[in-house]
Amino acid sequence: MTGSASQIPSFDTDEIASIAGMLAQAGLESFEISGPDGTRLFIKTSQPEPQSETRHTQPPLSKKTNAANTCRAVKTPYFGVLTFTHPLRDTPFAPVGSHVKADDVVALLTLETLQIPVVASVDGEVIEITAQEGELTGFGTEIMKMRPTSAA
Repeated sequence: MTGSASQIPSFDTDEIASIAGMLAQAGLESFEISGPDGTRLFIKTSQPEPQSETRHTQPPLSKKTNAANTCRAVKTPYFGVLTFTHPLRDTPFAPVGSHVKADDVVALLTLETLQIPVVASVDGEVIEITAQEGELTGFGTEIMKMRPTSAA
């Protein structure tokens, strides 16, 4: 990123995603750069829910109960408009209750004509959709929760 005050700096989408990741790690919700000619770059990050130290006050009843209550968030690898259904199909990639394998596509992010797959990180069952279809999501936004299946 080089240039004088009269030039607009150029960013590629990988740089913007990297900046958004650094902002989220630093605990910042947004970042804005304004140029003298009125150009702006505004990046908004999604923030994880704060962890409370007293959140788990009771020990789990058993290992089986603890494993059943464990869920994993599926997060967006990029930013874009979220869709849970392929544009050429009527059925969603992974509706609540469906079982998916690691690396299965569970949603798409759309940036103009570019579509970026959102994939499951583990084998498991989709237990909740936490984002809205058509929502503009940021890098690392949780879109669904999965209950991992145990290895037999």
